[in-house]
Amino acid sequence: MLKKLIWMLGLVISLTWLGAAIPANAEKNYYSVQPELPANQVDKSVSYFDLKVKPNQKQTLYIKINNNDKVERTYDVNTNLATTADSGTIDYSENAPKIDSSLVFNIGEATSDIQKVVVAAKTTKRVPIKLKMPAEKFEGIALGGINIVQRPVAEDKKGKGVAVQNRFAYTIAVKLREQDKLTVKPSMNLLKVGPEQINYRNYVTAQLQNPRAVIMNDLKVTGYVTKKGSDKRLLKTTRENMRMAPNSNFNFALGDGAKALEAGKYTVHLKADSEKGKYKWNFTKDFTVTQARVKALEESTPYKPDKIRVTNWWLVGSLIAVIIALTSTLAWMIYQKRRSTN
Repeated sequence: MLKKLIWMLGLVISLTWLGAAIPANAEKNYYSVQPELPANQVDKSVSYFDLKVKPNQKQTLYIKINNNDKVERTYDVNTNLATTADSGTIDYSENAPKIDSSLVFNIGEATSDIQKVVVAAKTTKRVPIKLKMPAEKFEGIALGGINIVQRPVAEDKKGKGVAVQNRFAYTIAVKLREQDKLTVKPSMNLLKVGPEQINYRNYVTAQLQNPRAVIMNDLKVTGYVTKKGSDKRLLKTTRENMRMAPNSNFNFALGDGAKALEAGKYTVHLKADSEKGKYKWNFTKDFTVTQARVKALEESTPYKPDKIRVTNWWLVGSLIAVIIALTSTLAWMIYQKRRSTN
């Protein structure tokens, strides 16, 4: 009986701690990168390419990859168009980015295709990236980023298990301009509004567009949703310190994801400003949530919104009660056994 009770106690404790972190061998970062700033660099104090260029200009940019590891490493190098992530940050990592309808010059298509670069241990390699400017002039800024991604070490072929594989990456921004003085001013459009699901949570998203070839800084957006014709605010969100890439758009999410809208007609109200209120915009747009859309969102949600990230305290309390009861019983039996032997 005593052995059985001890076994049960061990089983309960093991189940309680099931899912604890399992140590794994992870990759380490042993490399660094740096650009070789050319003669047409505008701002020589920055560690990225800020270049004054001309139509039809051809130029080769160079970066250095320093492999400080004890073994040979392989890197993927490519240039991507800068876009705006839905988090309100400038993103250089998308190999197949969403192209905004206002884009005139795609810097990702004007540079070398993805390159596989092998760098020997404890050495540095100079990597060329070819740039070809279009024949047509453009005003403002073209923005992209050179991504250097270290490939992980091959998986263990002896069947000893798969270690955690980290993919370390660096990005060197590339900003191009043809004018000495930039005169393009930020602008904003509200393209569309509707209910969307993000990470299985339900929001209303407003697609905001920066249609100009200029970086939008210090962007603040305040928005709320009402029933059409009503003043009652159903969903509301304010976000600050955002940035938008030139000629890009992103989805501004309203609400906390905890409750989906019912079918009906609604209105979104948005106020936005950038550069600490220097540029301001106001938008009001009606939209409709159909019953079919409500049903589709419900069916694609694996759990109820109000259950998200809620701790099951009943289960926790039950486990604690079982452990206490078993521990107490075990202690009492050990005490009785010792008492009877004396």
